[in-house]
Amino acid sequence: MFLAYYVYNALLIVLVFLGYQYAMTGKRVFPYMIITIFTLVIGLRYNVGDDYPSYMAFFSKPQLFPDMEYGFTNVCKFFHHIGFHYSTIFLLAACIEILFFVRTFLKFKFTLPWAFFFLFTTLELFIWNNALRQSVAFCIFMYAIRYIHERRFIPYAFFIVLAASVHKTAYPLGVFYFILNFKVKDDKWVQYALFFGTFVAGAVLKDFLFANLGTLAGAIGFGGSANNMEYLKTLDWSNSKNSMGIATFIWMMLDITVIWMYDKLKRLYGHTGFELYYKLYFIGIMLQNCIGGTYLDRVNMYFLPFRIVIYSFLMYELAKNKDVLYRVPIMFFCGLTYALCMWAVYNHAATCSPYEFVDLNFFPSQQNFFD
Repeated sequence: MFLAYYVYNALLIVLVFLGYQYAMTGKRVFPYMIITIFTLVIGLRYNVGDDYPSYMAFFSKPQLFPDMEYGFTNVCKFFHHIGFHYSTIFLLAACIEILFFVRTFLKFKFTLPWAFFFLFTTLELFIWNNALRQSVAFCIFMYAIRYIHERRFIPYAFFIVLAASVHKTAYPLGVFYFILNFKVKDDKWVQYALFFGTFVAGAVLKDFLFANLGTLAGAIGFGGSANNMEYLKTLDWSNSKNSMGIATFIWMMLDITVIWMYDKLKRLYGHTGFELYYKLYFIGIMLQNCIGGTYLDRVNMYFLPFRIVIYSFLMYELAKNKDVLYRVPIMFFCGLTYALCMWAVYNHAATCSPYEFVDLNFFPSQQNFFD
């Protein structure tokens, strides 16, 4: 357990520091350092993430998993065929994730230190450690949004196809090229009405989702076997997963602040494509209120993480004000969300801890799950 605290804290400090250095100097050495350090630390983990054993098994015996996407399958088969260690797939996934994550922020690199902070404190990093394929697909999609802003369909379509080669649920994301640039009424009072309305809708929707488990689970690619269905039925959505806990309340307050500041943020950062990221973020927080804690959470993996982008813009803007009335709440918020992140480590969220590094045959191995 101690190693998990050490690894996550050290990685957070290093990434924030290097992100700040890059934001201040623009020197390209810092993104390379970020990508290298993150790839090695996250890619060389061992048995961290609920799905780690499944991906390790797939790399070792891909014939047992015939339905995986062609891109992911062929990459695994190639590296397995030439005798690479199974950690190769985790190294490659971590490299792709952080590469596209950093490249997303190149147009607004001044927010990068905050982006790394929220990557940890929203627990998105722990999702990356678990839902490997869909997290890779999300990072590619997040980067591709720039091509919607630039009205360049061909590169956008290319990256969507690339994402879908890793996780097929990325195919429908192609439609956002045609709809995100449409202007919609963005009055903040309308946004507040929608935001709070989804809390009410969620109470009804979650009962509906459970009643229609088979049909809806199949629609998102989770209804292929009886085992999957039985697993979904064991999920208990009636208690803590839907409770208004401290973390939920904190993010709700931040969402309320984002909506209040929306006009100013759009005016200041509209040239970066802020409005496009905001629309996806707003879809994400509404879906979270409606279906958060249910088996349809995987749908929201393409939307809710955009809060990292939006929160980073917000905190960067608020932190520029040196008034103590701004600084104290920001410090309190950062401390509280950091504490919640460490609490998640303590509670083994998504099997994020205990943390181990992979055995590369330098030490006696305990990691021969499938030999």
